[in-house]
Amino acid sequence: MKIDQSKPCVIYMKGKSEATRDDTDIGLEFRQESYFFYLTGIDEPNFQVIIDIQEDKIYLIAPSDISNEDDVIWKGPKINMTELLERYDVDEILAESEISQLLAKLNPTTVYVLKNKTQYINAFNLISSGNLRFDIDNQQLLRAMDEARLTKFQWEIEMIRQAAQGSSEAHVALMKQCQPGMTEAHLAALFRWSCALNGIYKQAYLPIVASGPRASILHHAPRYDQHIPTNSLVLVDAGGEKLCYGSDITRTFPVQGVFSTEARVVYSIVLKMQKVVLSRLKPGVYWEDMQQLAIEVLCKELVRIGILVGDINLLIEQNVPCAFYYHGLGHTLGLDVHDVGGKDTLSDNPQFLLGRPLETNMVLTVEPGLYFNDSMLSIWTEYPGYQDFFNMDVLDQYRSIGGVRIEDTVVITQDGYENLTKAPKEIDEIEAIMKKYTPTC
Repeated sequence: MKIDQSKPCVIYMKGKSEATRDDTDIGLEFRQESYFFYLTGIDEPNFQVIIDIQEDKIYLIAPSDISNEDDVIWKGPKINMTELLERYDVDEILAESEISQLLAKLNPTTVYVLKNKTQYINAFNLISSGNLRFDIDNQQLLRAMDEARLTKFQWEIEMIRQAAQGSSEAHVALMKQCQPGMTEAHLAALFRWSCALNGIYKQAYLPIVASGPRASILHHAPRYDQHIPTNSLVLVDAGGEKLCYGSDITRTFPVQGVFSTEARVVYSIVLKMQKVVLSRLKPGVYWEDMQQLAIEVLCKELVRIGILVGDINLLIEQNVPCAFYYHGLGHTLGLDVHDVGGKDTLSDNPQFLLGRPLETNMVLTVEPGLYFNDSMLSIWTEYPGYQDFFNMDVLDQYRSIGGVRIEDTVVITQDGYENLTKAPKEIDEIEAIMKKYTPTC
């Protein structure tokens, strides 16, 4: 941030409010807004913070109901001001009614807020309520925090490591328990339960459990009435979070414990894509180059097994592999699953979520896939001039596979990477786990 230190200025930020389910007085599961958590470490609702940049002082604004005695009956004792001061290591604790008085005393020329409507309105209301005069800057703070969050401190990496470890154990539990006829919702519930047994009590996102043809739907939502077909693959994209830091892991495995011939071929291609990319990871590498590398591996393999026909360079030039692989290779990961700071501009690109060179202590996912989605395949195979690129007889042999994705959470090190994901992904490892375990639920 470019700040004139000779002039008083402050950062203002409001945390997430507590929400309740419709027509109840029971709160929904709370999860703090990520920027506020990064700045304060507070994972409780209804807090605000003002930071005096010139004097390097932090003022924590406690919720208005912090001293509501009636709440003790329903929610238990509230933390007092002294405990708040010690817990969050701030300079002063203030009541919400004291904000205008504090700003009048600090008399800032500029208040820095995040670039979103809610934060801006809150800051504007502060001006109105206290008859104050200051500029509101909603640009610099966002850029500065995005840049800061891009690379992780060691304690942040440790939180992600713990989340990935507990989530890896949950993925193994699903491999052990999965049986034909189970519902996808059953496996999703089992994942949450297994995470909790390993100390991971919140999910970084809703689990994706997709079996058979549904595995070609990237964000398929598991349903209680969707049963896992016999002889199908099950794709599970799920990860828990620890202290608001998430993990993102995908494993694909055969419901009956043994990969079919076609499933083994498809799975091996995706695993090769991931391994080739992982072998190149180090600081300075451009993610766009890794995406292209994965596509090249995929295209060569699809030609090798006979699904695609033609010159590999021409197939890639015409984007033909996109018929089978239609998402980005990965993204940054941290307080948000698709974490901030991955681009050198604020422009949005739906496919490339990481548009700058890799740096030490960046955490990211590597998640190649290969899918046989009927809707997508119809678009490509019926497009004028593209029919000759596809051998439909061979393609149809693999269509029932649905899809395979393999996703790991990794951290970039000084000379390479560390894989934080411990769930097995080799075919022999998966089959061995599923063979020696008898489901109990």
